[in-house]
This record gives sequence, C-alpha cells and structure tokens, in this order.
Amino acid sequence: MCFVDNKDWERLGRLRPEQKVNMAIGMSDFVLSVCAEGIKAQHPDITEKELIEKLRERIEWAKRWRKSDPKFKRVVLC
Repeated sequence: MCFVDNKDWERLGRLRPEQKVNMAIGMSDFVLSVCAEGIKAQHPDITEKELIEKLRERIEWAKRWRKSDPKFKRVVLC
C-alpha cells in the first residue's frame, strides 16, 4: 500500500520546518476531532471531562497496539 509517491516526498522535503510542523498539528487535530465525534456518537450524554479521558484511553491503546504489531514498525515508501 502506498500513501505518498516520490513527487509528494520531494514537495514535502521542500517545505520549511515550521510548515511541516503546522501540517502535523493540523492532521493531529483532525484525527482527534474525528475520534471525539466517534466517542460522542457512542456516548451522546458524555461530559467534556469524560470525553477527554476516553480520548486519552484511545490514544494510549493505539500506542500500545502499534508497539505490539510488527507491521507498524515499517514505513511504506514508494
């Protein structure tokens, strides 16, 4: 599976460091928003405090899962 081709890598490489950081922050914010909306759909009456705790739990679960699955130790380059 290929997510980024060589031309994309070249374009990304030409970005200034602060642009790369801003892209990463934007992508992280988007992923957290999607995850939060999923939690809210499952728990419509959830409080903000509970939502943050559930987000933390999911992030920690994902970290543990990636560490335990060797497929996620490889980077796919095209």
